[in-house]
Order: sequence, then structure tokens, then C-alpha cells
Amino acid sequence: MGQTDQQRQDGLVITTALFTSIAFVVVALRSITRFILIRKGGWDDYLMLAAMILSMGYFAEVMVGRANHMGFSITTLSLDNMLNLIKVTLAIQLTYYGAVSAIKISILCMYLRFLASHTSRMLAYGTIAFHVVFFVICILVTALQCRPINKMWDLTGTVEGTCINTTAFFYFTSGFNIITDIWIIALPLKALMKINRPRKEKIALILIFGVGTFATITSIIRLHTIYTYTLAEDPFQQSILVNLWSVLEVNIAIICASAPALKPLFTPKALRAAREGSSGATSQKYNLSRSGYIKSKKSVDQTWTETSITLGPVPYNSTEISAGSRREKDKDGDSTVDILPA
Repeated sequence: MGQTDQQRQDGLVITTALFTSIAFVVVALRSITRFILIRKGGWDDYLMLAAMILSMGYFAEVMVGRANHMGFSITTLSLDNMLNLIKVTLAIQLTYYGAVSAIKISILCMYLRFLASHTSRMLAYGTIAFHVVFFVICILVTALQCRPINKMWDLTGTVEGTCINTTAFFYFTSGFNIITDIWIIALPLKALMKINRPRKEKIALILIFGVGTFATITSIIRLHTIYTYTLAEDPFQQSILVNLWSVLEVNIAIICASAPALKPLFTPKALRAAREGSSGATSQKYNLSRSGYIKSKKSVDQTWTETSITLGPVPYNSTEISAGSRREKDKDGDSTVDILPA
């Protein structure tokens, strides 16, 4: 015997509440680690906070949908219920695209902390730019899918206007997200393999970054639910599954993308090394000056420039790298810096 509409709606609400709560805790721990403990917050952390806020917004939209009998048969809905559900659907679409874009750009900004080769960094920057453009396109197309916009919730056919083929658009964006998921997972693998760590630790790092494949799997399942949703005779009743997998995709992606940043919180040695790295610049200049190696301020600045490497929003000098991470250079000039200090 199949589930009733009420049971399916309850399943959506419980799943949304559970995974949003888990994601919130993970992002809170990430923020504490990055901003308070090691004091090295960056764009990746701010973007993940934005994604978390949007995820919470998605939860609020699901609750509004619940109040209007989301997932129930059209025969049981009032006209007001249907109008509100269509408006909530529009809000959910905008929230989803915003959250997914923020998560992916956050991951790419995190990559910039350890991708040191020119080619790898340019690929990361290019992918970021591409996602920014794609995000703007998705928001504009979604917000302007009907002209005038109230044509979208015109159930009587009295409003004159046109609407785009949203089915084709949803297929395209879902397929594109899956492809970019795979690309983002593959992008750092070469750099991770070059990190100067034991083989077991390299494998562990790859597995940590590879957990993002779970988000890709949810994206693929979501694409299938979009297919069944767009073919349904009663889209109001079939909206549960597509929202369920959208919620899972967003929150699992947040959790997976935040996992690497939590290591200092659970590893005292890593936390100590990260904190020591913050004072590396001052101690290095002082020691070089006392040794007589540096004779002038100009020499200090020149040496500082030559021994520094920029990883994302903060500069790391050679002292920081040796204290909090390790750098290895290959014959092609490709270098990596471990963002998970031991």
C-alpha cells in the first residue's frame, strides 16, 4: 500500500528539517574554526554562510508549502492554495539556484587556497566566472519565465502574455549542474596527489574531497524526479519528490564542502600549526634582520615578496607553509599547499 499525501508531505518536512539542521551545525562549526580559532576566514567561508542562509530559506518555503497542502491532489486544493503553491515554487526555484551557485563558487574559492600552479588557478578562476554568469542567467530566466510574471499563476487564462518552456530549461540546468559537479570534483585531484604526505594521508584527502560525489548522485536523482514531475498529470501532487531531492542536494553539498575545513577543530596539532602560521611573517622578518641577512627595509620587502605565496584571501610566507602546511613543486612548476595541516 502506497503512502498517503499527508505521509509524503510529512516525509518532506522531516527530511528538510533534519538535513537543514545538520548542515547548520556543520557550517556553524566551520565558521567557528575559520573565523575564531584560526582566524583565517575567506570568501569560501562567506559564500558557504550565504548558502546556509538560502538553505534555511528553502526550509521556510517548504513550511509555507506545507501550510498550503503541498503534495496533495489538485482535487483537494482551494484556488488560494494553488496560487500560493505556484508562488512558493517560484521562490524555491530562485533559492535553489542561489544556494547551488554559492556552494560551488565556495568550493572553487577553497581550491584557490592550495592550487598554486598558474594553469590550475586559471582553471579555477575561469570556472568561478562561468558559474557567476550561469547564476545570473538562471535567476533572470526564472524570474522572467512569464511576461507578465503574474501569468505564471494565472489559473483562469484571463491574463494575456507568454511563458517560456520551463521543462527544457530545468532539464538543461540540471544536466549542466551534474557536469560541473564532476568537473569540480576532478579539478583538485592532481594537486592533492602531489602533496608531500604519506600515501595513506593522500588517499584520505582524496576521499574527503570525493565525498562530494554524494551531492552529484543526488543531482542525478533530482534530474529523474524533474522528468516525472514535468510529465505528471497533477504537478501539485508530484511536487514532493523534486523538492525532497533538491533539499538533499543542497544540504549534502553544504556538508560535504565544509568537511575539509573542520580538521583543525578536531586535531589539536593542526589547530596549533594554523595559529603559529599567523605569526610567521613577523618572526621570519625579525630573525632574518638579527642574523644580518637583511640589511635594509627594501631588502626585507623584496625577500618577503619572493618567499610569499598567495593562497586565496590571505598570504602565506615560507614560515607559515612549513608550520601549517607543506609545499611541493614538480618539474612543470606545479605546486601544491596542503590546506589540511597536520
